Amino acid sequence: MEELYIYMKHRGNKIRFYPALTMLEMVIAIAIMAIVFAVSVPQLRALHNSWDSKAGNAETLQNGRVLKDHLQRNLSSATRITAVSGQADTNGYIEFLNNDANSVRYDVNSATGYVQFGPVGNPADLAGPVSQLRFTCYDAIDLDTPITDVNSIRFVKVETTLSNSADLGRDMTIATQAYIRTNALPAPGGGISKLSVPWTEFDIINGQEPVLVNMIGTKYLCTYRGDRDDGWACNLTVNTTDWSIVATSFLEFDTKSGITPSVAGIKDSHALCAYQGDKGDGFACIIFEKIPGTLQRSVPLEFDTADCIYPVLSKIYTQGYDHHFLCVYFNNASSIRTLVLTASITDTVMQLTDGPTTSFTCDLVCQPALIRIDDTHHLCAYRGSNLRHWAVILTVNPSDWTVSTETPFEVTPSLYAYEPALARIDDTHYLYALTSNIGQGCVAVITINTSNWTITKDTAYDYYQFSEAASNIELCQIDSTSFLCAYTGGGSGLATIFTINPGDWSMSHTAPFTFETSFCSEPVLFKVDDTHYLCAYAGLDNDGYVGVLGLSGGIMP
Repeated sequence: MEELYIYMKHRGNKIRFYPALTMLEMVIAIAIMAIVFAVSVPQLRALHNSWDSKAGNAETLQNGRVLKDHLQRNLSSATRITAVSGQADTNGYIEFLNNDANSVRYDVNSATGYVQFGPVGNPADLAGPVSQLRFTCYDAIDLDTPITDVNSIRFVKVETTLSNSADLGRDMTIATQAYIRTNALPAPGGGISKLSVPWTEFDIINGQEPVLVNMIGTKYLCTYRGDRDDGWACNLTVNTTDWSIVATSFLEFDTKSGITPSVAGIKDSHALCAYQGDKGDGFACIIFEKIPGTLQRSVPLEFDTADCIYPVLSKIYTQGYDHHFLCVYFNNASSIRTLVLTASITDTVMQLTDGPTTSFTCDLVCQPALIRIDDTHHLCAYRGSNLRHWAVILTVNPSDWTVSTETPFEVTPSLYAYEPALARIDDTHYLYALTSNIGQGCVAVITINTSNWTITKDTAYDYYQFSEAASNIELCQIDSTSFLCAYTGGGSGLATIFTINPGDWSMSHTAPFTFETSFCSEPVLFKVDDTHYLCAYAGLDNDGYVGVLGLSGGIMP
């Protein structure tokens, strides 16, 4: 083949020749490059797809773990199923009452395809996206035949398929199951027993006005009025084998005054405590366990510089790192004050802020009771005009955290008011317990109209008297029709079980059980499970005692 030369004329009229590529050589070179690219590109694409697939699988696996743990944990602690989809529904839902008697729901967000969870009417995306969410429910005896009767459901299976975002990724199907604890409810007429005798004396000097809240697992925080009226807290760890209790991690959260503390859980091992502090002013702090076995507190917030008597707390909701609580208290000026406290918690910051205060009229010193209805509405019981028992809905405005008062309702016009207590029956009915001016223990059912937030009384009678001598009444829900009540009667500590008939709202109660014969003041209850309840009180010489009340008398199927 002849060589191709390019010649150029240089200075001095000399001609120099340079070799060049022929057209054939250029074609061959381009062909070789094309072959190399054709071989390399699929390999690069395979590497990209492999990486994309692994990333998609990891993300799907993490979403699956989050969703499975969340479903199992929350369904296992449900106290009652209220609504559920059928087995054939691939975009299913389930509604139930959680341990705090709040109505919550799992379903699929039609817009995002994510599984969402939260209060009925206000859920938030949890994990996803998913292509199916299926609930299959059974009773306690037949685990082969699915049912949808909410009164018989004792076992729930959940199956969901998470979509993989990778092009070549495979969708993941996860399954979990939960046993609904209502299967262990005591049968009607069941009895009350005192477990782990002797009970634990958690403070041998002064344990007045105890309040309980669950921290995490079997550990409970107890705040109380301790020696010299200072504010104290300790951890109570429950042994679920023999139901013994160990008190540890004592913290003096206020060295000047900690009268009538109220406590509410924030998250994990964090709780909000509001109390009457130095000079009768209103204070609040966050009590937490960052180091296991050691309780600590945040810098206290003085939210009222005048008076704060009998503060009570009710959680509103959580927004990111901010946890909002409604605080209600008597201000020693014939009025009840309300405000919103916000606990902001991150890995590096922990602080409290307060919103504007509002007030409404009451008579003399009032010890209010407070319970959450939904994100922006809370039911408050108090001593109102003419010293009678009243109830009112408090509405929270999330835009500026102001609190407004709906129309008050006089619960028992014939009885004077002392120490009311509240418990949720369902979304629109609440149990109102009270002490009359002659020491009678009475209860009534009140009805909430969620359209206009008015209160009425839809009951078989004006009120139901369960004791001729009762004070310091405390209520704790067992299930939708049964409630455990602890109170002081003739100086002793007594407990009874109320049973409500939803047909006409009539009531009955079991014979009172004496859990403390010598002296009992200010008993409080906290639900461990459906048949075990933590009970703390101030005993002889105002020492602090705590133990477990057990319910027995048969098992419901």
